[in-house]
Amino acid sequence: MRREDREYGKLVQDIKNFITEFYESKSLGFSTDIFENTSAPTTNSSGIIGMIKNIFAKKEDTFSEKLLKLIETKGDKSSEVYNRAGITRQHFSKIKKNADYQPTKETALAFALILHLDLDETKDLIGRAGFTLSPSNKRDLIIEYLIQRKIFDIDIVNDVLYDFEFSPLTNKRE
Repeated sequence: MRREDREYGKLVQDIKNFITEFYESKSLGFSTDIFENTSAPTTNSSGIIGMIKNIFAKKEDTFSEKLLKLIETKGDKSSEVYNRAGITRQHFSKIKKNADYQPTKETALAFALILHLDLDETKDLIGRAGFTLSPSNKRDLIIEYLIQRKIFDIDIVNDVLYDFEFSPLTNKRE
């Protein structure tokens, strides 16, 4: 499906400008902030065991657990969410039943869009599945641009991705 209206054409042009501006005006730097104010862990066995226990004590929700909490918080029915995201009932059932389920990046992004998550919430959700939005990836820049402008309609997102010669987030369409 290819959109031809004027508003959509402006959106595509704005994204092209965003990508061009991003690549021309940004330089990727390296931050050493994470190394400041840290002390090296002790190497004795009780120190290492203590560190490991602390790591597991601070375990955060998995992608699946976080997704289900977000759906509940938003007050939507699970079936409405996965249908709008273009996810099958069987696929959603796998996600729901397996707390450690690892979706594709596209599936994680589809849920973030359908739930109208802002950029930080999106990065958090997809991060729980092991993904990030990379500043060096045009597809990720497009997704970031759309989220920042609160364009959450999965069909529009997929059309924009198609116009930039990327595959859609999900293939299921009514």
